[in-house]
Amino acid sequence: MTTTTTRIAHLSDVHMLDEARADRFRARAYDLSTHFVSIGRPLDPILRRRKLKNGLAAAKQAGAHHYVISGDLTEMGTKAQYEALSETLHESEIAPWRITLVPGNHDAYDSPTAWREAMDGPLRPWAMSSARNPGAVVDIGSVCFLPVDVACHQPVTRSAGEITDGAVDALERRVKDTAFRHKPIVIVQHHPPFERSAVMQWIDGLRGWARMMGLLERFPSVNVLHGHLHNVVSRVVGLGRERIFGAPAIVDDPSDRPRVRLYEVYDDTLQSVGFA
Repeated sequence: MTTTTTRIAHLSDVHMLDEARADRFRARAYDLSTHFVSIGRPLDPILRRRKLKNGLAAAKQAGAHHYVISGDLTEMGTKAQYEALSETLHESEIAPWRITLVPGNHDAYDSPTAWREAMDGPLRPWAMSSARNPGAVVDIGSVCFLPVDVACHQPVTRSAGEITDGAVDALERRVKDTAFRHKPIVIVQHHPPFERSAVMQWIDGLRGWARMMGLLERFPSVNVLHGHLHNVVSRVVGLGRERIFGAPAIVDDPSDRPRVRLYEVYDDTLQSVGFA
């Protein structure tokens, strides 16, 4: 008899703002770069915080055992925005080891060291279960997560990501580890691991995507959870089953109706089971 061992909640693209600018009628207080990357979304820090709070609450109510937030956690990657994220995660009362965080392109706009400083500062409680070093492992029993940092510091006119050969090598060593042979392996990263159109690939795609897809094609136990596209993605790898999954953006949802994607582990496979 097949039994469900683990339920995973997948949130993405939170775009947290600095709550010190709480007056929603003072959007002009934000600089031009913040206005540009927000693409016309209301610069309302309280609303964005509420959306994440309600998304986490919906995931808890759905019985999630582990929570993945796949990047663009902040709008610009400033310390104040990471602090607002940290406060909201603490308020959820979800144990830090049950939450896996990875950065997206927005999380590195402010500084090339923004993510590392957040891991050592406001996000330190979640560092052990998040993307800190290449090849990091979060093994929760029935599933193994490999959180990956594909963010890179760049002008706000670009939104690309990059996975280096060294990072892919580290992932492959983990994938080949016999300790994880009989469980699904879930790589968590912000950008999808497939190619975009030529122009979009340069502006918005993942450099190094081909090696990632090669890894997925060679190892059928490996899955990817990603964000970035702000849409639901369920992509088949080769002639097999769906193994690349994208979640919708929390920032785009109504605060009272968050879309949190859910997965369950059946035997040794990861399957999408709808939304919270």
